[in-house]
Amino acid sequence: MEATQIIKAFPTFTKIIESGRLPKAHILHVSEFFCDSIQGEGVNAGVPAAFLRLKGCVLDCTWCDTTEVWRQGNPYTFAELFCLMDVCGLPNKLLHGQHLVLTGGSPLCQQMSVLNFINEFIKRYSFCPYIEIENECTIKPMDELVHYISCWNNSPKLSNSGNDVDVCYKPAILETLAALNNSWFKFVITSQKEWDEIDCLYLSTGIIQREQIILMPQGSTKEDIEANREMVIEMAIKHEVRYCTREHIIVWGKKIGI
Repeated sequence: MEATQIIKAFPTFTKIIESGRLPKAHILHVSEFFCDSIQGEGVNAGVPAAFLRLKGCVLDCTWCDTTEVWRQGNPYTFAELFCLMDVCGLPNKLLHGQHLVLTGGSPLCQQMSVLNFINEFIKRYSFCPYIEIENECTIKPMDELVHYISCWNNSPKLSNSGNDVDVCYKPAILETLAALNNSWFKFVITSQKEWDEIDCLYLSTGIIQREQIILMPQGSTKEDIEANREMVIEMAIKHEVRYCTREHIIVWGKKIGI
């Protein structure tokens, strides 16, 4: 199966429409955009989805498997994006059930533009799609943006990410996200000891609730995920939290645009 590619993740890709000057908040810096795929992770794993991957990230995780994608990209006006979406019929697909997943990198780095993009989408197509947003829990979301997001896929980074704790652990922002009734916290697991870190920093502090936790095996290949899977499932059962896999990696590996 091939997803429908809207914007390719190559720095040499030429936009089909050139535009004049616009305010920064009316432009999105996009790494790739595709539809007719599935959400591979989290509480909505398996749901048909379109992915709008925005350029840039505030962290530098050692095991990140999209680094080569989010580090590049181009600026697109909303009109350009809507034109590209119309060509492949994406608005109708979103109307009938595909989720729109805003991912990165760190999509909240561009949250004012994201908010304006959603508002313009609603004006143009007369509905708001089911929107998921994936974030690393280091940037506080705007209240106006929260109103439009159907599912918050939060991914706090543990020490296994290689980031300094003062960079990736922001209790006040975590509390804001945890207070949302459509918010989940997905932790990448590489070893048994990481539950102690989750318990110490997130559960014992009362920042998030146990029912919001999802454990996911780290792995950028099918073989890596399979090697970690049983350990993570056992951890999830023992501590009575949710488990998820990385279905897109199992099916398509590191292929981009799918």
